[in-house]
Amino acid sequence: MGDDRPDVLSRRQLALLLWCALISPLIRQAPGAMVSAAGEGVWLSALSCMPAAAVLGLLWGRYLRSRRAGEGLGELFCRCLGDAPGRAAAALCALWVSFAAGFELRSGADRFVSAVYPESPVWLFGGVMLLLGAGAALGRLKALGRCAELIAPALGAVFALVFLFCLPNMEVRNLWPLPPGSLAGTAKGALPLLNALSTGALLGFLGDRVEKGPLGAAFALPLLALAGLGALLCAATVGTFGPGLTEQMNYPFFVMIRSVRIAHLLERIEALVVAQWVAADFLLLGTLLQVSSTALSTALFGAGARRRALSVWLCLPPLLSGAVLCAPTALALRRAARELIPLGTAALTLLLIPGILIVGRIRKKL
Repeated sequence: MGDDRPDVLSRRQLALLLWCALISPLIRQAPGAMVSAAGEGVWLSALSCMPAAAVLGLLWGRYLRSRRAGEGLGELFCRCLGDAPGRAAAALCALWVSFAAGFELRSGADRFVSAVYPESPVWLFGGVMLLLGAGAALGRLKALGRCAELIAPALGAVFALVFLFCLPNMEVRNLWPLPPGSLAGTAKGALPLLNALSTGALLGFLGDRVEKGPLGAAFALPLLALAGLGALLCAATVGTFGPGLTEQMNYPFFVMIRSVRIAHLLERIEALVVAQWVAADFLLLGTLLQVSSTALSTALFGAGARRRALSVWLCLPPLLSGAVLCAPTALALRRAARELIPLGTAALTLLLIPGILIVGRIRKKL
């Protein structure tokens, strides 16, 4: 049965929101950050992520099943560690997620300007997206879930079109056979994609606004689908350009779709793809602000307290810091995308959060 509270996501909405929100981090890492290690085997790296993604999703769902009414990940922190340490951990998460949201804002604006309007100021598009994202964070989470229900089918259709019509440009020799001794690189190439998928763990902070019941499938299925999508992205892009040229591009997927034409329907489809990409950026930014403001509310006012409007405004300074500090130059933006942000997010989602939940299990608090 569904939850009749006014601002509660269904498990289906949670799954679709997770899938849509992680599209942008996925495209940034697959294949751009993966191909330098994996080369021609980058598609195999992405395929190898699928079992790990499913396991991660099931584990997150398993721990979140321990939540009580009105509890999200921040409240679980307080239960596992005690009030003060739990609130401190929630504050750390809120600060990092806000900073990372600033990077996502800047990265999305830079990609939009570079790909579509190269003569336009980045701050214009960044400012518009910030207003939209802040509005989404101040509004109901359920509204983001409903947006995801509308956007997800369109995103799926666009990707299907792109993959179908890029087939004539692909060359098998760019993907197979793999050079001798490439398996180690293939395994290393999976790490950036796993890191991008691990961002999904942050949605656990919204667990107090998700309907009751097991959440394993709501996390595992979209992560599994995203890993499969990553494999298709890697195969299509590297199959078209080869690993060497792909590694040199900032946005290889977009460069690839600019050459796609659909006879008698659309001369070029990049405008359609960009529109969907902007929608995915909006869902990502709105979700990250919902996450950071929820975690900050727990940190400042205690477990179960919700002063969302104030928390959203307090999250904006670290967000703007992330937008400015991550990208003084194009090289700094690329380095942040491939080093700083992935490392920080991995420390949070693969070390800190699991560590706290394990401590709670040992202390028999979960």
